[in-house]
Amino acid sequence: MYIIFCNIAYLRYYDGRVAGEIKPKTGGRWVQENEDAHEKWNFLNMDGRCYGFVRTIGEEFHIEKFDKKYRHFDETNNVLVVWCAVHPERGTVVVGWYENATANRFLKEMRCTPASGIDRSYWFECKAEDAYLLPEDKRTFTVGRAAKDGTGKGFGQSNVWFAQSEYAKENVIPDVLEFINSHKEDRINTLTKEFLDTGDKTPLTKEEEQYANELSDDQNLEYLPLGYRMYANNPTADNAYAIAISLNNCYQYSMAIPWFEKTVELDPDDIEARGKLAYIYQQVEMYDKSTETAKDLLDRIPDEETDLRDELHCIVADNYYFDNKVEEAIKWLELVLKESKNKDLISYAEDMIKKWKKLLE
Repeated sequence: MYIIFCNIAYLRYYDGRVAGEIKPKTGGRWVQENEDAHEKWNFLNMDGRCYGFVRTIGEEFHIEKFDKKYRHFDETNNVLVVWCAVHPERGTVVVGWYENATANRFLKEMRCTPASGIDRSYWFECKAEDAYLLPEDKRTFTVGRAAKDGTGKGFGQSNVWFAQSEYAKENVIPDVLEFINSHKEDRINTLTKEFLDTGDKTPLTKEEEQYANELSDDQNLEYLPLGYRMYANNPTADNAYAIAISLNNCYQYSMAIPWFEKTVELDPDDIEARGKLAYIYQQVEMYDKSTETAKDLLDRIPDEETDLRDELHCIVADNYYFDNKVEEAIKWLELVLKESKNKDLISYAEDMIKKWKKLLE
């Protein structure tokens, strides 16, 4: 096992949420100026995995520092990533960690279309079940700073610390491992099992129906156990779609797919469900299926559905690009230039076409 400490902005949840979150006050100049942090997604369960970002200097993460044998590799596994942040009062504390993580030499980007999706990049990834985020009252383990505590005793100027000094090996690492092992039950991040249908088919009471109807658009996880029971007792397209959209909003794409497919099966004219399927197939790298669904939907919808047509054109273009069919990808982005009324999207498409054409030179 390899270990690395990463210094990020201090937040409560790190799952991208806005409600209940605090504005990041630490994490560097960019974070403070923009009151935002890319690492706010580090503990979001996205289709059963978590993707971690830390702001580093340069375009390459030197994984050979773990072991020289990795100097010609682009990734290494079995990494313990200890996420740290500066608490307003306690100093630099451990906020969570990844176990059995993959560390990448080069920054990776999430799959997303120009018209939708999350614009995210990451250095580390792990299974959601291997990610542990601590509640604020359990963030009590402090990590040193070289400027204050001495060389080799904590973070230097970089936001990453490999902890390879003798002091770190003898004092810091054993203590942090003990802390981690004693706090695994305290984690607050969402595990994949929490999205699953438990098989409960008990009809909803009137009070539960009222509660389900009053849930806000961002309370998808709270809705799911009720939604599964509603569908079990009334298997309509609307109830299937409600489950599908809740899973989609929770970024559980693989789980959402069969529910969107069920929606289309029950209501073949549901354009919105078909559009979601085109996007989600892409997210799970089912590019042929995504393209087939998008093209079929383009034949079904009127020209007046400009926003949806824009998104479908972008989805197909990206599918061809991800599948290394750059010429076809360019043709579909050219349809955006021809048909779209979205000036920002047109500008984006023009830039992408230029970049993609250079790949053909």
